[in-house]
Amino acid sequence: MLNFGISPCPNDIFIFYAMIKEKIDLRGYKFNFIIEDVETLNNLCINKSLHISKVSVHAFYYLQNDYDILSSGGAISELGPVVVTKDLEKLKKLSEIKIALPGKLTTASALMWFYWKKNFPNRNYLLKFVNFNEIFDKLANDEVHIGVLIHEGRFIYKSLGLKLVVDLGDFWKKETGTSIPLGCIIVKKPIIDKELLEEIIRESIHYSRKNTKEVLYFVKNYAQELDDEVIMSHINTYVNEFSLNLGDQGKKSIMTFIKKAEAEGIWN
Repeated sequence: MLNFGISPCPNDIFIFYAMIKEKIDLRGYKFNFIIEDVETLNNLCINKSLHISKVSVHAFYYLQNDYDILSSGGAISELGPVVVTKDLEKLKKLSEIKIALPGKLTTASALMWFYWKKNFPNRNYLLKFVNFNEIFDKLANDEVHIGVLIHEGRFIYKSLGLKLVVDLGDFWKKETGTSIPLGCIIVKKPIIDKELLEEIIRESIHYSRKNTKEVLYFVKNYAQELDDEVIMSHINTYVNEFSLNLGDQGKKSIMTFIKKAEAEGIWN
């Protein structure tokens, strides 16, 4: 039995539905799916507790000695996290800015650091690392000035009256010219046939694409937002050709991130 970590976000549930429900041939593998917030998965892998897992690309930076990256199942996109606030004018006047981040090892946290270092080099910051679904409440209760939103957050923040500070996906693309490497599937060295596992994941994606209504019903058991349009916007954004195969472009985006993290560090 292999412990397989995935997040509850719609794209992960969509990708792995056919494996969870054994709708496809798993080639003799038995998977124990552990569905947790991505920061929890990041830390479980840091502790070497999972055989296979979705992790943030930021976390993979620290996991390269113990895990290999798979070419399928990941999340690379043209759209990334967004930074939002209740009051843009107030933000301009603050000498210290309180920031809510969805976990220290998330790619969103690293992207925010790259943006902050370039645009706010002389401003003080106070970080609050919280579960991604708590950030809206932190903003609403004025516990933080800005929040970095992942998952469904980018699709609903306007409806909650929040204002965009920056789209970190746009920032990343302008900085590097590559797509945004958000998450990847990693496997502990050297126990599993990588190519076979990649093939199984691709079959799972194809099953979900052919049986969207069936899968959508299951996705709603885990989604933060239950509106069909929001869920499908999320899935269509983050389940793409990179999810089937990283290819040269996907690998380039991940290596670009790793090199930038090595050069610039992350929050200290």
